Formats: sequence, C-alpha cells, structure tokens
Amino acid sequence: MIYLDWAASAPSEPAALSAAAEAAALHANPSSPHPAGRAAAAALEDARRRLGALLGGGRVVFTSGATESNSLVLLSVLDRTREAAGRRPGVVVSGIEHSSVHDQAERIAALGAACRVVRAGSDGRVRPDEVAAAVDRDTVAVSIMLVNNETGVVQPVAEIARAARSAAGQRRLIVHTDAVQAFAKIPLEPGSLGVDAASLSAHKIGGPRGIGALWLRGGMALPVLAAGGGQERGMRPGTENVAGAAGFAAAAEARLARLVADAARARDLAARLSRSLAALPGARLFPAARADGETDLCSPWIVCFGFPPLPGEVVVRLAGERGICIASGSACSSHKRIRTRVLEAMGHDRRTALSAVRVSTGPSTSEADIDALLEFLRADLAPHMAAAAGGSPPRGGRG
Repeated sequence: MIYLDWAASAPSEPAALSAAAEAAALHANPSSPHPAGRAAAAALEDARRRLGALLGGGRVVFTSGATESNSLVLLSVLDRTREAAGRRPGVVVSGIEHSSVHDQAERIAALGAACRVVRAGSDGRVRPDEVAAAVDRDTVAVSIMLVNNETGVVQPVAEIARAARSAAGQRRLIVHTDAVQAFAKIPLEPGSLGVDAASLSAHKIGGPRGIGALWLRGGMALPVLAAGGGQERGMRPGTENVAGAAGFAAAAEARLARLVADAARARDLAARLSRSLAALPGARLFPAARADGETDLCSPWIVCFGFPPLPGEVVVRLAGERGICIASGSACSSHKRIRTRVLEAMGHDRRTALSAVRVSTGPSTSEADIDALLEFLRADLAPHMAAAAGGSPPRGGRG
C-alpha cells in the first residue's frame, strides 16, 4: 500500500507511541490529590510545558482535537450577546475554512450571531483587505486558517490579523487561526502571527487520535459555555487525556527536530508531482501556480489537482484499487454530500470543483511512491476521462 493521505491522519511516530504507553500506565485521575493523581498531573503538565516551548510560549489548553479547539473559540462569541447592547455579535470567517470552523460559524449564526464569509482568490488566498472590509462594529472574532487542508495554500494570517485589528480600531477583537496543517510542518510561532488563538491536532503529525490543543496568547481569556469539573483552568471541563497529551508532545518534538530536512524532501516531492501533472493531458492543478513546481505560496506537504470533468471520487476509487491511498477533499467531509465548497470559494465551477483530489505526503514518502501514483494516472485514467466527457462508462480495460 502507498499511503498519500497524511493530511487526513499520519502514521504514528514511534516516540509518540512510547510516550503515550508510558503515560497510560499512570492510571489515576490527574485531579486527584493523592500521590498517584499527582504523578498523572505532573505528566500532563510536562506535556503542556513541552508543547508551549515548541510554540514559543503562550498557554496550551488540551482538547479532544482541533474541531473542539475551533468550537471553543467560535462558541465564545455567543457569550458576547450580553455585552453587545442589543446588537448581534459577529464573526468573520473565510469560505475555505475547514468544516469545523465554517459549519460551526453557521451554527452560531442560527443562534443569533452574525456571520460574514470572505471568499478566496483564484490563487486560493484570502485577501487581508477583504477581511478588514467584513469587520464591522459588532465583529468580535475573526477566524482564518493558516494552511488550507485541501489545496495546501498558505494564508497571509499575520497580514490578516493586522488588517482586522486596524478595522476594529480600539474595540477588542479575537483573531484565531486553525493551524492544524501548519504545526510541525512549516515554521510556526502563533505569537509572531499576531493571533490570539490557534488550533492544533496531534494525529496530523503522528500523535494519538483524540487529542488536540488550543494555543492562547499570554493573558488571553475566552468566555466558556461548557461547565463541569473546572479542568484546564475551566476552559475544557472533563478528565484530561494524559496519555494523549504525552504522545502529542513527543510527536511534535520528533517532527520539529527533523523539520528542515523533512520539509526540503517534501518540497522536492511536491515539485516532482506538480511538474509531472502539468505535463499530463487534461490535468489541472489547484491553484494553477503549482504548475511551475513547488511554490512558497503552498505547503510542501499537500498537492491538489483534478482531471475535469472526471469526478475526484472516481480517481480516488481507482487509485485505491491499485493500492494507492489519496483523498477527494477533507476526510472530515467524506460523509457530506457537498464537498466542493473550497474550490468553489476560489471561483471554480461545481463540475471542476468535483474533480479535485488531494495528495498529501509525510516524512517517509518516497520518490517511488510519487512515481507509482503518476504511472497510475498516466495508464489508467484515459478511458474514464473519455467516458466522463461523453457521459458513458468505459468499456473493457482495467477500470
């Protein structure tokens, strides 16, 4: 099997498995005051300290994953209804956000908040001036992701944060970024971006599933709507996942220790794939700038392309039959009927957007893996592309 879906979930880092297993042996509740509880609490705080150091300081709140981290920020907007003097508190997001931001923003809008959605350009980037234009006197939060999980496009979050704060003037504004596809994949210190909060996930970098974190700027406090035992300083009630936290910290340390070398290899692989795709008849890269190879506008770990009008789901299925794992969009949207939002927000028509597939690599991906994918695309797609264009299924062949 050739695994090219690392953006959905990454194979476990050996150090993370060891750390999680060791911490799992500390079976006591970290809130218990007895020696066993204190040992579990010490392991939890050690993981928090290590992650905080990797992020350049700030406060780390452990969560069940980035979806919960995103929700904590967006749901905090609803608490502002008492402070809004009869006005609707507002949030600004982009049309290319992960569903855990985009759909959550729609939910809080249904509960009384105002939600403004900013489109991306054809290059997949959100413009700082357009975010600023969406900020009005009632806006209390702005959430723009750092690296898009489908196209890999890196967003100008630092510039967006500055523009949004300038538009808000003296009013307090929370600026948040979903940094899931950035942390331990590209250099990241949230404080240098000018954001107040950043969401992280462990299993995207070889840590355990079911653990994530919300990074908060020093001194930052969010209103919390959930009640319980007061864990995580009241930010996230519920017994903490000590083993997950330990595994998360270990995975992050392992990835960041190799980041320079791993990212260089990823750039070479992305350029190899992108240039070869640009030479394939019918192939389209999203964004088109990737046709020249690797670009600083994109993460080196994600390449998005399609063969319109051939649906991406067909390409994913055929690749799977050859033992190659790729994706059509976000794994978190695989159960939804509409998967074209991100590409449509970039200005593509629905038919083109439906053709998109995502290849995401990791530290162990090889040139042979990329070449095997390209061979599959060259050898197997032609009859299916012809059928998609003509509206009839292919005859004979291997499909």
